[in-house]
Amino acid sequence: MSKILINTITKDTETLIKSAGTTEHLEFIDGNDNPIPVGIPYHIHITSDKSYWYMTSNQHETDSILIFKADGNDPSFVRYRKLYGSNRQTYLYESRYVPTKIDYRQGSISLYFAKLANDTSAKVFEISREDFNKTTPNYLKTQINFIIKGKRDDVETRNQRLIDVRDLQLPGLKQVLQPLRFFQPSKPTKEDVIERLEGFVQERIEGATTPTAPATTTTTSTTSYSGGGSSGGSSGGSSGGSSGGGSSSY
Repeated sequence: MSKILINTITKDTETLIKSAGTTEHLEFIDGNDNPIPVGIPYHIHITSDKSYWYMTSNQHETDSILIFKADGNDPSFVRYRKLYGSNRQTYLYESRYVPTKIDYRQGSISLYFAKLANDTSAKVFEISREDFNKTTPNYLKTQINFIIKGKRDDVETRNQRLIDVRDLQLPGLKQVLQPLRFFQPSKPTKEDVIERLEGFVQERIEGATTPTAPATTTTTSTTSYSGGGSSGGSSGGSSGGSSGGGSSSY
């Protein structure tokens, strides 16, 4: 139903402010009181009655959604809630899995990854198995059975093949998952140990400089938040077998 309101707003727009800014911590909420994650681009529609309507994406997209100032002083939000009521939505957070000794004895693990569904610029991030099993229509998710022990060439070839296949389902997976991540040879060599240490250091550096998944809370509904393009919903995957996650698509 909110799509009807959005169409009405766009038709009644007198001024459109593109690339109006990006969301800050707890600055905006959606129509179901869910906080909008940090860093979501938005634009503004000013209608004929001089109302300001904020929507996700730098410019209007078919999957842009309405967002509202969280300070309680947004008259547009009051009107929206009277029309559409409230449902809550689930957001996902990054959760990285670390293999155990048992995992290395078994030789493989399951990893889970996700990304916002209607944002072409959204980054893939790892999630927990618990979050993977949640119903989150605003995310794309995928699972990958990852080999972590064996002959180096065999492990690299097989994992790369799996990554290539899953990347078709979840574009961007190749950028966050390398085929020899967590690799441990059956008989470690000096070169293997050095490379694993270098890979671990690089991951820690990237993890310290790359923002993770959506901000706060969130739990329960179905609206998705877009980064550079649009917003909407669907699913995607992440972290191997442990817990983690939270809820908040953009």
